[in-house]
Amino acid sequence: MIGLQNVMLSITRVLSDSVLRSAYSTLFLLTSLTSISSACPFCGPVETPLSYSIARSSDLAIGESLTEAVANRQGQRRQSFSLLSRILLASSGKQTLSIEPPVPPVEAAVETSFSGTALLFNLPAVGWTARAADEMLLGYVLQTPLFKQKIFKKKNRLEWFAQWLDHPNSAISTDAYAEFALAPFQEVRDSAHAFSPEGVIDHLNDLSLQPQRRGFYGIVAGVLAHGSSKEDPSSCTKALIRAITEQQSNDFQVGLDGIIAGLFIALGERALPILERQGLFENDASPVDQRHLLQALRFCWEYPSDTIPRTEVTVITRRVLTVPHLTREVIVDLSRYQDWNSRNQIVAMWDTLGADDPLIRPAIVGYLLACPTEKSASLLAQLRDKNMELFDKARQAAAIPFPAAAP
Repeated sequence: MIGLQNVMLSITRVLSDSVLRSAYSTLFLLTSLTSISSACPFCGPVETPLSYSIARSSDLAIGESLTEAVANRQGQRRQSFSLLSRILLASSGKQTLSIEPPVPPVEAAVETSFSGTALLFNLPAVGWTARAADEMLLGYVLQTPLFKQKIFKKKNRLEWFAQWLDHPNSAISTDAYAEFALAPFQEVRDSAHAFSPEGVIDHLNDLSLQPQRRGFYGIVAGVLAHGSSKEDPSSCTKALIRAITEQQSNDFQVGLDGIIAGLFIALGERALPILERQGLFENDASPVDQRHLLQALRFCWEYPSDTIPRTEVTVITRRVLTVPHLTREVIVDLSRYQDWNSRNQIVAMWDTLGADDPLIRPAIVGYLLACPTEKSASLLAQLRDKNMELFDKARQAAAIPFPAAAP
């Protein structure tokens, strides 16, 4: 599952090489703004999990601060630490080995100066880095399953981290959350049975919870609820519906994107009437809520399952094409989904919404260049003949060289 990676649209069509290169350039430019990561798109930016740093380190140690941090000319803070023990990695787990003096102190990069115990990583091309660590964090690190260790003590690796998500030590709970945030959805789905429905529902009902975390629990609730019937919806399904339909005190619904995605996972196409009753497809709906809806639809298309097919995701996405503040992004999404049946509706926006938003016309040009049908070339020619100046501005804004061989 939430650092972002660009997703390239796979274009298969019979065109000249120059047009094909232009289409790739266009889609790369546009989809880079709205792409989906292989990690959780609702979880927000997270720090690098400790297991990732451990996997990259040539040496791990526990130390004690000797001095305060001093910034060098590049502005990087460095602090001196004495090494107390080394952490050894073994197939049976991590072990600590005391270091006999005299051992020279090491200079380590730190985010901010601190005193006391430190966890130190010797990273390639970086050198020693240090972070403050108390006994609880050190105990957690010594138990943490290795990054590439899929099964740990007869558990899915992520399943082991579930028990730490609500730990009172914020460094531990933050690290456990980062593991879920950066994991592929399939791994999160496989570990969802480690969560209790009651605990997940409590998090969904907690409006003070960090928005990203509430969205994450929306996904987990959807996985737990998947398969529940219409006649007997699960407690998690009911909680997701309540989270979407209850009146909010302001225009910002905490974690709504993940909650909507969770509802799609739980109910599939049966989630649509619920969203319709909330008016999310209307032009006067909350722009924030509609953007959450679009993000949830991207997630559902990226991770097709037995709950909602990609064809249905495409059909639902078309319904927000005419919402002005989403139009450009929806055109890009429909390009990624290879939905060429919308081309006439999209071209019609050249003179309507395209006249108001300077980003829509470049998106239209990019969509038509990616479209593999002969009709798209004809539509491009019509737009160019209609107003050469506007057309040239649109293609220049899309940062592509328009092929001279094209009609």
